[in-house]
Amino acid sequence: MSHDYEPDASEKRIRFGCGFIFGGIFGFIVVLREVYQMTGLAWTFVVGIALVCGYLALRCGDEFWESIGKWPF
Repeated sequence: MSHDYEPDASEKRIRFGCGFIFGGIFGFIVVLREVYQMTGLAWTFVVGIALVCGYLALRCGDEFWESIGKWPF
């Protein structure tokens, strides 16, 4: 993929939104596996993971999703 391509505003929103949703679900699953009560700290962790994934999806685009696809689940 060419690094000269600059996505428009709607593509940036879509990238961030999809990454945020993925990160929220992923963070929630991680927290549920480790914590039996959802405390404020656990919710902060979930939101933090969601924000990081949203940012990475925004900045890296398809490269972010390709790296997620390579994870051994």
